Amino acid sequence: MPQQQQIAQTATANSGDGIGNMTYEQREQLREVFDAIDRSGRGFIPTSKLADIVKLLGLSKPSRETLEGWISGIDPANTGKIDYSRLEHFISLRYDEADQKQEIMNAFKLFKPDAKDAESARITLADLQRISTHLGEHIPDDELREMINIADIGETGGVDFADFTRVMRKTGLF
Repeated sequence: MPQQQQIAQTATANSGDGIGNMTYEQREQLREVFDAIDRSGRGFIPTSKLADIVKLLGLSKPSRETLEGWISGIDPANTGKIDYSRLEHFISLRYDEADQKQEIMNAFKLFKPDAKDAESARITLADLQRISTHLGEHIPDDELREMINIADIGETGGVDFADFTRVMRKTGLF
């Protein structure tokens, strides 16, 4: 069997679970969006539609800088267009990022369970003392303060969600 046929069969066999964390429904929705934009059936769409597609799929709206980086990544030859396969791979990565952000948010909320908006909350010395006590560990306050100082890049007196995310990724926990 030629190698191209083997690759095609493998791709078809593995497509049931989706790419990354994409579900069948997400892939179907993406296909519908792609086809609606590619009305002529040429097999590609303009990269200028990328922000609209991300928004339609319910993913976080990117900053202008992020969007420009995404476009240069999916269209390195600067053709101004993207085919479905590249778009599906790109969107699967965005879903993976969204899932990971939610997992980190859930971990952050373990420290700040009463926070209404975790993205504006900060983990403080009192939070670390509470967790330490809950776990039956005695960690001296000066060590807890040092943990906060190391993580608190913005020197806000607490560990915000961005600091927490950076630490979690740097330590390999996410």
